[in-house]
This record gives sequence, structure tokens and C-alpha cells, in this order.
Amino acid sequence: MNQQLRLLARAMKYRYKLDPAEVGFVRASLQPGMTAIDLGAHKGAYTYWLARGVGPSGRVVAVEPQQSLAERLKAVMGTKAQVDVRWAAISTGTGTGTLSLRPDGSSHGASIAGFPDGQVGRTVEVPTISLDDLAEAYSLERVDFIKCDIEGHEGAVFAAGMGFIRRFGPTIMTECEERHAQGEHGGVTGLAHLFEPEGYRIRFFKDGRLHPLSDFDAQVHQNYCVGEYCNNFVLDRPS
Repeated sequence: MNQQLRLLARAMKYRYKLDPAEVGFVRASLQPGMTAIDLGAHKGAYTYWLARGVGPSGRVVAVEPQQSLAERLKAVMGTKAQVDVRWAAISTGTGTGTLSLRPDGSSHGASIAGFPDGQVGRTVEVPTISLDDLAEAYSLERVDFIKCDIEGHEGAVFAAGMGFIRRFGPTIMTECEERHAQGEHGGVTGLAHLFEPEGYRIRFFKDGRLHPLSDFDAQVHQNYCVGEYCNNFVLDRPS
């Protein structure tokens, strides 16, 4: 019960304090019976809202690379039959990979892609799984929504999973930061090159509202510790 109360408190903190616009978007985007995926579930704040949104008739698959967090989330979500929690790092392929953690030991910011700044603490081997194999493992027939927070690996994952994206056409809410950008598909520009040809529009959260990508300036909106830091983006196909 204590863990369930902690999850509820965390979920409410995100809704009312940390990410009110983002959680509001999740709640507005989901309907009972939908299927959602939480990539980088961490301690489950968004998993909670995804599960609430899709309801008992829907489905949520939460993927978390830190084993202790995945096990804890699986235990606390045990009463929700619509939620599956998988210990793995979403990646470009299925197998094993190296998860890097920060030197301070925090569970925040763990990355399968490593850190461009080189400030790596402990590393651990973890299972990895691709988007396509995730769909097969859980026999997914639809994917309506993806929440993604995987610390700079999002571009590579989506590039490798473009067949998955084309098949399901999900709405995606992803964290994306230029300071974490790696590889051909890294950063906001990489996302644009991947998704705009597929008919997706890209918007970002600022001042509690969604703004078009044309308004985004990394030097202004992702100048760390200066002004409002805007790192949450929505990718969807306009109806």
C-alpha cells in the first residue's frame, strides 16, 4: 500500500506541478480501449495516467531498463490487469546493451545511448528490445499512443522502428534534447527529418501550450538553466 501511495503522489505531482500540460495532453488523447506504450517508464508517473486513460478495456506496456524500478512498478501495478511492465531498454534491436547511470547514483537520466558529456557513473548490462519485437512479444494489434523518455536514444529507436510507426500511426509524446543528441537521427532536427516525411507534425510544450516546431529555437528554448527549458514534444498526424 505504501508503494501505491507513493505512485499516486508522484502521478499527482506530475499532473499538477511538474508536467501539467503534458499530463493534460495524455488525458485528452486517450480513450477507453486504446493501447499505449511507456518507453522509459522510470517510477511510473506517466504509466499511471496512461492506465487511467485506456481504462480496464485498454492496454499499457511499460518498458523500463532499470531492473529495480521495473520490478517495483510491476508490483505496484499488479492490480491493473491492463498494464504489462517489462524490464528492458527499448533500442534498435533485441539482445543486450549497456545502461549508463550518472555518477551521483540517481535513477534519473539512465541511458542506453551513453552520455555525450562523458560523465558516466556505474554501467550495467540490460536486455534490449526493438519496437517491432515489443509489438510481437505482446501481440499488439493497435498502438494509439507512445510516451517516450529515453535520454537521447529516441531518434535511433524511431528510425529503426519506422515500420512500426507506419503500421500503427501512434501519437507520440517524447522528450528530446539537443544536449543529448547523438547520431544521424539525434535531436529535434533528427526527429523532424524522420517524421515530417511521414505526414507527422511536430509541436513542443511552452508556457503550458503546444507551439509549432517552426517556433522552436534550441539556443533559446533549450539553454539549460536559463529561462523555460522546453524538451517535451508531440508528434502526431493532424486529423
